[in-house]
Amino acid sequence: MKKLLALFLAVLMLIGAFAGCSSKKQEESGKPSGWVNDYFPALPTTLNVFVTSNSPEWTVTRACSISLYRQYLSESGDSYEFLPELAEDLPIQMDEEGKVWHIKIREGCKFVNGDPVTVDDVVHTYKMLLDPNQVNLSAGMITNSDKFMVAGASDYNAGKVEWEEVGIKKIDDNTLEFTLSKPSSQLNVSICCGVGMIVHKGMYDQLMGDDGTYTEYGMTADKFMCSGPFILKEWINDSKVVIERNPDFVHADKIKIEGVNFIAIPDSQTALELFLQGEIDSVDLAYTDWEAYAEDPRVHSYYDDSLMYMFINTGNPRQNNLLGKLNFRHALYYGTDRTTICNYVGGEPVTRYIRRGVVGDPATGARYIDMPGATDFIDTPEKAFNATLANEYFLKALEECDLTSATLEMMYSEITPRTRAIFEILQEQYNTIFQGKLTSNLRAVPAGQTLQLRRWNPANPTSYEMCIGSLLPDATDPAASFVYFTSDYNPPRIPYSNPKYDELYARATSLEANNDNSLKLELCYQMEEIILKERLIVPVYETPSKKLFSNKIVLPTKDSQYVTGFGYGYPLYVSVK
Repeated sequence: MKKLLALFLAVLMLIGAFAGCSSKKQEESGKPSGWVNDYFPALPTTLNVFVTSNSPEWTVTRACSISLYRQYLSESGDSYEFLPELAEDLPIQMDEEGKVWHIKIREGCKFVNGDPVTVDDVVHTYKMLLDPNQVNLSAGMITNSDKFMVAGASDYNAGKVEWEEVGIKKIDDNTLEFTLSKPSSQLNVSICCGVGMIVHKGMYDQLMGDDGTYTEYGMTADKFMCSGPFILKEWINDSKVVIERNPDFVHADKIKIEGVNFIAIPDSQTALELFLQGEIDSVDLAYTDWEAYAEDPRVHSYYDDSLMYMFINTGNPRQNNLLGKLNFRHALYYGTDRTTICNYVGGEPVTRYIRRGVVGDPATGARYIDMPGATDFIDTPEKAFNATLANEYFLKALEECDLTSATLEMMYSEITPRTRAIFEILQEQYNTIFQGKLTSNLRAVPAGQTLQLRRWNPANPTSYEMCIGSLLPDATDPAASFVYFTSDYNPPRIPYSNPKYDELYARATSLEANNDNSLKLELCYQMEEIILKERLIVPVYETPSKKLFSNKIVLPTKDSQYVTGFGYGYPLYVSVK
C-alpha cells in the first residue's frame, strides 16, 4: 500500500503537508522542537471549510481539521506518501467497474471536545458541502470533478433531487460508501476524499440559521471544532492566530513543532523589517528586494502559480469580431516582445501553456515540461517575437474585418501597477510594429471585478477585450490544466468549442489514462498543441517567487528544495533548531 501511495500527489491548492524528517534536537528528545512565528497579509475571516476563499483561511482550517486522507512528505524528502488519516485504509472497490467504493473509518479519532469523529460527521460534511440552500463555492470540488463523479451530487446541489438520491451513504458505524456515475481508480478516490475537512455535525447544525441558508460555524474560535494536527488556541481578528500541536492527532508523530503564531502584516516591507528583527521566521521577498538579497543563503526560489497569459475575448463582436480572427491573435502573439517585458518583471519569457510547477510523472515528481515530447511543438521565445510576421497577420485581420485600423482595450485591476506597466510596454510595442494602425487603450477596473469580467459571458460579450492573468489548476495532474477549454466548462472562460478537443480531454481524464501515464501525457500534448495553435491564450512570462527563511528553520524537503504540491512544508511542518 505504502509503495502505491507514494506515487501519488495530492490536490489543488494544498497549502501544507507533513514533514518526514526532524531537527537533531527533536530526534534526540522525541518532543516537538519549538514554535514558528509567521504572518499573513490578512488574517482569516472564517474557518468554515465550505466558504474559505484565500490562503490564510485554507491554511488554518486545513491545519485544524481531520481528513479521510492526507499527503505526507516521504522520508527521502523529494516525493510523497499519501496516508489514511480518519480512514483506516485505502478505499475498497466493491464492483467490477470501479463505481462503488467503501472506506472504513478509523476508531479513536476525536474532536477537541472529546466527541468521536464518526461516519455520521463525514456524511454530514458532504451533505452540507453540497447543500443547495447554502450555495457553497467549494461544492465544485465534487460537482466539477472528472475523477470523482458522485452519483446525484450535481443534481442535489442544483436542487433537482433529494439527498437520498446522492451516492454518499453510511453503511454501518465504521463504513462509508461512495457510488459514482463514472468509474474511478483507487488513487483518484483517495485524492478527492483527501480534500474534505470534516465538520462537527452537532455544532454545525446548532449554528445553522432558521432558513438553512447560512451557518455561523467557523466564524469565531468558539464556533469551530478542531480535530486535525493542530488545535486553534487563539484567534483575534486583525491581530493574531495561534495554533498548537494536537497530541491526540492520529499522526501526531509527524508534527515536529509545538505550534505556530500567525500575525497580520499587510505591508511587504514591514514584514521584511520584522523578519530582519527576528520577529517572524520567513518573509516573501518583493521583486524590488531581489537584487539586495541575491547572495543571501537564506533565500529560496521556486516557481508555482506564476505563468501569465494574455486572455483575448474571441467572442467580442466589436470591430466585426476582430478578436475572434485567428490572424489577429497571431499578430498579438508574434508582436509581443516577451524579453523586454521580462526585463521589467524579473521573469522569463514563455511560449508554452503548462506552467513550470505541473508534475508530469507522479512516480518520480518529474515536471511536465521536462517530459520527452512536451515541448516538441512549442516555439522558442526568440522565434515567437517577429515584428514583420506580426504586421503581416495584422493586415490580414484588418482585411477580413473590412477595417483600415483598429483599437484594443487592455483591462487590468486597479491594484496591480505591474500589469499596467506591462500594458504600457505593449502599447509602445504595438504602436511601432503595427505602424500606428492599432490604438491600445488601458482600462482600470476595481480589484473585485477583474476575475468576473474576464470570463466569457454571452449576456455581456463586450465585458473585456484583452487582459493578463493566470490559470491555477491542480499541479499534480497535467490533464486538469486543460478543462478550461472544453465546450461544457461552467462557468465558461472563453467562447470555444471543439469536438476533437473535448474527445481528447475525455480520454485524458478517463480511467484508462489515469492508469497509463504515458497515454495521459500524449493526450495532454495534443490538447496543448491545439490551445497554442488556436492562440486561445497568448503566453507571456513566468516569474519565480522568493522567500527568506530564518536560520532556526529546518526545512523538511530534500536539499531544502521546493516540491510542487507540497512547497517547503513551511510553516506548519518544519522543524526548529
